[in-house]
Amino acid sequence: MSEQNPGTILREESPQWLNMDDFSAGIDANRVAPSHDLAGRSLVIRGADGALSLAFGDDGTVTWSAEDFTWAGSGTDPYEEVPVGEGAYWIDFSLGERRVETLTVALHPERGWALIVHSRIHDEGADVETRVMQSFHAAQVEGIPRSTATPAPTRDLIGKRTLFRYSPNHLYEHIYLSSRRFVWQNLVGEQRGHAAAELATTYKLDDGLYLFTWREEKIPVGTVFVFDYAGGRSTGKFIGLEGDGTVANSPGGALIIPFGASDYSQHQEPV
Repeated sequence: MSEQNPGTILREESPQWLNMDDFSAGIDANRVAPSHDLAGRSLVIRGADGALSLAFGDDGTVTWSAEDFTWAGSGTDPYEEVPVGEGAYWIDFSLGERRVETLTVALHPERGWALIVHSRIHDEGADVETRVMQSFHAAQVEGIPRSTATPAPTRDLIGKRTLFRYSPNHLYEHIYLSSRRFVWQNLVGEQRGHAAAELATTYKLDDGLYLFTWREEKIPVGTVFVFDYAGGRSTGKFIGLEGDGTVANSPGGALIIPFGASDYSQHQEPV
Protein backbone atom coordinates (compact mmCIF):
# COMPACT_ATOMS: atom_id res chain seq x y z
CA MET A 1 0.00 0.00 0.00
CA SER A 2 1.35 3.44 -0.88
CA GLU A 3 2.74 5.70 1.81
CA GLN A 4 0.47 8.59 2.70
CA ASN A 5 1.56 12.21 2.33
CA PRO A 6 0.57 13.72 5.70
CA GLY A 7 -0.01 17.08 4.06
CA THR A 8 -2.80 15.69 1.88
CA ILE A 9 -4.80 13.83 4.54
CA LEU A 10 -7.46 15.57 6.60
CA ARG A 11 -7.11 14.80 10.30
CA GLU A 12 -10.40 16.38 11.32
CA GLU A 13 -13.86 16.10 9.83
CA SER A 14 -14.44 17.95 6.59
CA PRO A 15 -16.32 21.13 7.57
CA GLN A 16 -19.05 20.96 4.92
CA TRP A 17 -20.86 18.43 2.77
CA LEU A 18 -19.18 18.17 -0.62
CA ASN A 19 -20.35 17.85 -4.19
CA MET A 20 -19.36 14.99 -6.48
CA ASP A 21 -16.48 16.88 -8.13
CA ASP A 22 -15.01 17.80 -4.73
CA PHE A 23 -14.16 14.19 -3.87
CA SER A 24 -14.03 12.24 -7.15
CA ALA A 25 -10.64 13.35 -8.50
CA GLY A 26 -8.27 10.37 -8.37
CA ILE A 27 -10.92 7.94 -7.15
CA ASP A 28 -10.08 5.63 -10.07
CA ALA A 29 -6.35 5.29 -9.24
CA ASN A 30 -6.73 1.64 -8.18
CA ARG A 31 -9.15 0.75 -10.94
CA VAL A 32 -8.59 -2.21 -13.26
CA ALA A 33 -7.38 -1.01 -16.66
CA PRO A 34 -9.97 -0.86 -19.48
CA SER A 35 -9.87 -3.45 -22.27
CA HIS A 36 -11.08 -3.68 -25.87
CA ASP A 37 -11.79 -7.41 -25.95
CA LEU A 38 -15.33 -6.96 -27.27
CA ALA A 39 -14.38 -4.70 -30.19
CA GLY A 40 -15.83 -6.12 -33.41
CA ARG A 41 -18.39 -8.29 -31.60
CA SER A 42 -22.18 -7.99 -31.61
CA LEU A 43 -24.34 -9.27 -28.76
CA VAL A 44 -28.07 -9.40 -28.09
CA ILE A 45 -29.10 -9.43 -24.45
CA ARG A 46 -32.68 -10.48 -23.81
CA GLY A 47 -34.71 -10.59 -20.62
CA ALA A 48 -38.30 -10.37 -19.40
CA ASP A 49 -38.34 -6.56 -19.77
CA GLY A 50 -36.92 -6.25 -23.27
CA ALA A 51 -33.90 -6.75 -25.51
CA LEU A 52 -30.68 -4.77 -25.85
CA SER A 53 -28.50 -5.12 -28.96
CA LEU A 54 -24.85 -4.07 -28.72
CA ALA A 55 -22.39 -3.80 -31.63
CA PHE A 56 -18.92 -2.86 -30.41
CA GLY A 57 -16.85 -0.91 -32.92
CA ASP A 58 -13.09 -0.74 -33.32
CA ASP A 59 -13.24 3.03 -32.73
CA GLY A 60 -14.32 2.90 -29.07
CA THR A 61 -18.04 3.31 -29.78
CA VAL A 62 -20.98 0.98 -29.33
CA THR A 63 -24.07 1.00 -31.53
CA TRP A 64 -26.99 0.06 -29.32
CA SER A 65 -30.71 -0.53 -29.68
CA ALA A 66 -33.07 -1.13 -26.77
CA GLU A 67 -36.59 -2.46 -27.38
CA ASP A 68 -39.59 -2.66 -25.02
CA PHE A 69 -37.82 -1.08 -22.01
CA THR A 70 -39.34 2.12 -20.59
CA TRP A 71 -36.08 3.83 -21.62
CA ALA A 72 -36.02 2.25 -25.10
CA GLY A 73 -34.05 3.94 -27.85
CA SER A 74 -30.98 3.63 -30.01
CA GLY A 75 -27.72 5.36 -30.81
CA THR A 76 -23.98 5.15 -31.23
CA ASP A 77 -21.94 6.35 -28.28
CA PRO A 78 -18.47 6.05 -26.73
CA TYR A 79 -18.30 3.20 -24.24
CA GLU A 80 -16.00 1.88 -21.56
CA GLU A 81 -15.21 -1.81 -21.10
CA VAL A 82 -13.40 -3.26 -18.07
CA PRO A 83 -12.74 -6.97 -17.38
CA VAL A 84 -14.16 -8.18 -14.06
CA GLY A 85 -13.94 -11.58 -12.41
CA GLU A 86 -13.10 -14.52 -14.67
CA GLY A 87 -14.16 -13.74 -18.22
CA ALA A 88 -16.86 -11.16 -17.40
CA TYR A 89 -17.04 -7.48 -18.38
CA TRP A 90 -18.32 -4.19 -17.01
CA ILE A 91 -19.61 -1.97 -19.86
CA ASP A 92 -20.84 1.60 -19.46
CA PHE A 93 -21.98 4.43 -21.71
CA SER A 94 -24.14 7.56 -21.69
CA LEU A 95 -27.22 7.62 -23.91
CA GLY A 96 -26.33 10.12 -26.62
CA GLU A 97 -28.16 13.40 -26.16
CA ARG A 98 -29.91 11.95 -23.11
CA ARG A 99 -26.86 12.83 -21.01
CA VAL A 100 -28.73 12.40 -17.72
CA GLU A 101 -29.15 8.69 -18.56
CA THR A 102 -26.57 5.91 -18.67
CA LEU A 103 -26.52 2.18 -19.28
CA THR A 104 -24.24 -0.16 -17.39
CA VAL A 105 -24.09 -3.80 -18.47
CA ALA A 106 -22.35 -6.57 -16.57
CA LEU A 107 -22.13 -9.70 -18.70
CA HIS A 108 -20.25 -12.93 -19.29
CA PRO A 109 -20.12 -13.66 -23.04
CA GLU A 110 -19.29 -17.36 -22.50
CA ARG A 111 -21.51 -18.22 -19.53
CA GLY A 112 -24.36 -16.16 -20.94
CA TRP A 113 -25.54 -14.17 -17.92
CA ALA A 114 -26.13 -10.43 -18.11
CA LEU A 115 -27.51 -7.60 -15.99
CA ILE A 116 -28.50 -4.20 -17.37
CA VAL A 117 -28.67 -1.13 -15.10
CA HIS A 118 -30.34 2.04 -16.38
CA SER A 119 -29.48 5.15 -14.33
CA ARG A 120 -31.14 8.54 -14.65
CA ILE A 121 -30.63 11.88 -12.93
CA HIS A 122 -34.05 13.42 -12.26
CA ASP A 123 -34.90 17.10 -12.03
CA GLU A 124 -34.95 18.73 -8.63
CA GLY A 125 -38.43 18.43 -7.13
CA ALA A 126 -39.33 15.27 -9.08
CA ASP A 127 -41.49 12.73 -7.24
CA VAL A 128 -38.71 10.18 -6.71
CA GLU A 129 -36.92 8.70 -3.69
CA THR A 130 -33.54 10.06 -4.78
CA ARG A 131 -32.40 12.35 -7.60
CA VAL A 132 -30.61 9.43 -9.26
CA MET A 133 -32.93 6.47 -9.85
CA GLN A 134 -32.08 3.10 -11.34
CA SER A 135 -33.82 0.12 -12.90
CA PHE A 136 -32.39 -3.40 -13.09
CA HIS A 137 -32.96 -5.94 -15.86
CA ALA A 138 -31.61 -9.48 -15.51
CA ALA A 139 -31.07 -11.13 -18.88
CA GLN A 140 -29.22 -13.72 -20.94
CA VAL A 141 -26.87 -13.35 -23.90
CA GLU A 142 -28.65 -14.79 -26.94
CA GLY A 143 -27.09 -17.85 -28.54
CA ILE A 144 -25.11 -18.87 -25.45
CA PRO A 145 -26.24 -22.05 -23.65
CA ARG A 146 -27.16 -21.15 -20.09
CA SER A 147 -24.52 -22.60 -17.75
CA THR A 148 -25.14 -20.42 -14.69
CA ALA A 149 -28.12 -18.80 -13.02
CA THR A 150 -29.48 -15.48 -14.24
CA PRO A 151 -28.35 -12.60 -11.98
CA ALA A 152 -30.77 -12.04 -9.11
CA PRO A 153 -31.11 -9.84 -6.00
CA THR A 154 -29.15 -11.23 -3.08
CA ARG A 155 -28.74 -10.83 0.68
CA ASP A 156 -25.17 -12.19 0.62
CA LEU A 157 -23.55 -8.89 1.64
CA ILE A 158 -25.79 -8.17 4.65
CA GLY A 159 -23.66 -7.83 7.79
CA LYS A 160 -20.36 -7.52 5.95
CA ARG A 161 -17.91 -4.66 6.56
CA THR A 162 -15.47 -3.81 3.80
CA LEU A 163 -12.78 -1.20 3.23
CA PHE A 164 -12.31 0.25 -0.26
CA ARG A 165 -8.92 1.76 -1.08
CA TYR A 166 -9.59 3.86 -4.18
CA SER A 167 -6.21 5.60 -4.03
CA PRO A 168 -3.59 6.58 -1.44
CA ASN A 169 -5.86 9.53 -0.65
CA HIS A 170 -9.27 7.78 -0.76
CA LEU A 171 -10.29 5.16 1.82
CA TYR A 172 -13.95 4.35 2.54
CA GLU A 173 -15.69 1.83 4.77
CA HIS A 174 -18.96 0.12 3.83
CA ILE A 175 -21.31 -1.62 6.26
CA TYR A 176 -24.16 -3.51 4.57
CA LEU A 177 -27.17 -3.11 6.86
CA SER A 178 -30.06 -4.74 5.02
CA SER A 179 -31.47 -5.57 1.60
CA ARG A 180 -32.28 -1.88 1.19
CA ARG A 181 -29.58 0.16 2.91
CA PHE A 182 -25.89 0.39 3.64
CA VAL A 183 -23.65 2.86 5.47
CA TRP A 184 -20.50 4.45 4.09
CA GLN A 185 -17.95 6.54 5.91
CA ASN A 186 -14.87 8.30 4.62
CA LEU A 187 -11.68 7.51 6.56
CA VAL A 188 -9.20 9.18 4.20
CA GLY A 189 -10.14 11.87 1.71
CA GLU A 190 -11.90 15.17 1.19
CA GLN A 191 -15.03 13.74 2.83
CA ARG A 192 -13.17 12.58 5.96
CA GLY A 193 -15.58 12.13 8.85
CA HIS A 194 -18.66 12.19 6.65
CA ALA A 195 -20.97 9.18 6.67
CA ALA A 196 -24.49 8.34 5.53
CA ALA A 197 -27.01 5.53 5.22
CA GLU A 198 -28.07 5.26 1.58
CA LEU A 199 -30.55 3.24 -0.45
CA ALA A 200 -28.76 0.35 -2.13
CA THR A 201 -29.37 -2.62 -4.44
CA THR A 202 -27.29 -5.81 -4.66
CA TYR A 203 -27.34 -8.53 -7.33
CA LYS A 204 -25.31 -11.73 -7.40
CA LEU A 205 -23.72 -12.16 -10.82
CA ASP A 206 -21.56 -15.24 -10.28
CA ASP A 207 -19.61 -16.94 -7.50
CA GLY A 208 -17.89 -14.17 -5.53
CA LEU A 209 -19.03 -11.53 -8.04
CA TYR A 210 -21.69 -8.94 -7.16
CA LEU A 211 -23.20 -5.83 -8.68
CA PHE A 212 -23.80 -3.18 -6.03
CA THR A 213 -25.38 0.24 -6.48
CA TRP A 214 -26.36 3.04 -4.16
CA ARG A 215 -28.29 6.28 -4.56
CA GLU A 216 -27.39 9.21 -2.33
CA GLU A 217 -30.12 11.23 -0.65
CA LYS A 218 -28.19 14.39 0.21
CA ILE A 219 -26.63 15.08 -3.20
CA PRO A 220 -27.64 13.98 -6.75
CA VAL A 221 -25.22 11.06 -7.08
CA GLY A 222 -25.66 7.35 -7.83
CA THR A 223 -23.21 4.54 -8.44
CA VAL A 224 -22.88 1.21 -10.21
CA PHE A 225 -20.04 -1.10 -9.09
CA VAL A 226 -19.04 -4.71 -9.61
CA PHE A 227 -17.36 -6.24 -6.56
CA ASP A 228 -14.95 -9.07 -7.35
CA TYR A 229 -14.29 -10.46 -3.87
CA ALA A 230 -12.09 -13.28 -5.16
CA GLY A 231 -9.87 -10.85 -7.06
CA GLY A 232 -10.06 -8.14 -4.40
CA ARG A 233 -11.14 -5.40 -6.82
CA SER A 234 -14.14 -3.17 -7.36
CA THR A 235 -14.93 -1.59 -10.74
CA GLY A 236 -17.58 1.01 -11.38
CA LYS A 237 -18.68 4.58 -11.80
CA PHE A 238 -20.37 7.57 -10.19
CA ILE A 239 -23.16 9.35 -12.07
CA GLY A 240 -24.43 12.69 -10.81
CA LEU A 241 -24.30 16.46 -10.92
CA GLU A 242 -21.19 18.44 -10.08
CA GLY A 243 -21.40 21.63 -8.04
CA ASP A 244 -22.09 23.78 -11.11
CA GLY A 245 -24.81 21.42 -12.38
CA THR A 246 -22.64 19.66 -14.98
CA VAL A 247 -23.62 16.04 -15.60
CA ALA A 248 -20.73 13.70 -14.79
CA ASN A 249 -20.31 9.97 -15.41
CA SER A 250 -17.00 9.34 -13.67
CA PRO A 251 -15.00 6.10 -13.32
CA GLY A 252 -14.11 4.63 -9.94
CA GLY A 253 -12.36 1.54 -8.70
CA ALA A 254 -10.74 0.24 -5.54
CA LEU A 255 -8.86 -2.50 -3.77
CA ILE A 256 -11.30 -4.51 -1.62
CA ILE A 257 -10.22 -5.16 1.98
CA PRO A 258 -12.57 -7.46 4.00
CA PHE A 259 -13.10 -5.93 7.45
CA GLY A 260 -15.31 -8.31 9.42
CA ALA A 261 -18.99 -9.20 9.54
CA SER A 262 -22.03 -9.35 11.82
CA ASP A 263 -23.93 -12.61 12.28
CA TYR A 264 -27.69 -12.15 12.69
CA SER A 265 -28.56 -15.86 12.64
CA GLN A 266 -29.20 -16.03 16.40
CA HIS A 267 -31.11 -12.75 16.44
CA GLN A 268 -33.51 -10.93 14.12
CA GLU A 269 -32.57 -10.84 10.45
CA PRO A 270 -32.64 -7.39 8.79
CA VAL A 271 -35.22 -6.64 6.10
